[in-house]
Amino acid sequence: MYKSLFFLLIILFVVLTFAVEPMEIIKNYALNSGRIPYEGIEVSILFAKPDFPRTSTVRVIANGKYVVRRDYLSPPFMLGKINIDNGKFQYDFDPKKNLVRISPSSNAFLNRDEINQRINLIRRNFYAKLEGEEVYLGRKVYVLSVTSVYTKKLVLKLWIDKDKYVPLRIDKYNGDGILVGRVMFVEINFNPKISDELFDLNILKDKDVKIEETRLKEEKLENIDVPLNFPLGYSLIKHYTIWEREDRFTHYFKYTDGLNDASLFKGLMPFNLPGKPVNIDDFHVFYDSNILWKSISWLDGDRFYLLIGDFPKDYLNKIISAFVKPSVIK
Repeated sequence: MYKSLFFLLIILFVVLTFAVEPMEIIKNYALNSGRIPYEGIEVSILFAKPDFPRTSTVRVIANGKYVVRRDYLSPPFMLGKINIDNGKFQYDFDPKKNLVRISPSSNAFLNRDEINQRINLIRRNFYAKLEGEEVYLGRKVYVLSVTSVYTKKLVLKLWIDKDKYVPLRIDKYNGDGILVGRVMFVEINFNPKISDELFDLNILKDKDVKIEETRLKEEKLENIDVPLNFPLGYSLIKHYTIWEREDRFTHYFKYTDGLNDASLFKGLMPFNLPGKPVNIDDFHVFYDSNILWKSISWLDGDRFYLLIGDFPKDYLNKIISAFVKPSVIK
């Protein structure tokens, strides 16, 4: 009996010592982002219409030096379009229009401090569970599920390569717990022969190519007159000004809960507010929504505010109350 108990304790010690901490997997995934070279075919599925999901296919090439190129293969109207993202800016080339759009990166490769900030927010706002290990595309992967601390609903399911810590599949659920998207590799090669020419931006030198650029300037997080935090664990991490002309700009505040980002825009009234005027409890606002996000907007004097994010319906009142005083918005 004592011998059996001894071996049981040894097994328990080994399991506890070598068990993989889900948050460490997510942290390694964040730290490796942009640092691993690979080439593959990636399929994105949007389940906005469950009976007729939208699908796109791209060839993805990452050089391991924080630059990623995407060549669109489908749907037909996207064929030939190219996106190059260097972690600071992204360049979208449309050959049919002979146009390059320059905008802030959508795959910003964060420094270690920013990664740790997001990891701390994830630890505070989500439960991560290691569901097990599988073989995906011939490679061993960790399968993780991530659930909101507040809503208790699943927000992500991840298939992360055990060796490279690159996600080979991501299932995305919205704030209401509905599966809305899937991004998955159908083939991937981690030992590609990559030419630097694939990441050249020589097309910007072509005088016949039209260029549209978003003029974005990062500001210090000082003297901020908007909330630093709001419900569901969101924290303010960035403040930008978007310049429309020399004498006109819009403030852009970026919030995150660690996994999901939310955007608040503040500026002079440039257009009709999106959505329809509605009453949400004591608040009179303009509201719009789809399966991916919800937008809430309101006026304060000659200023407009527009908040966009993936918020659960049950939390709209709490979120609005962080920004707007009841019964004052006409």
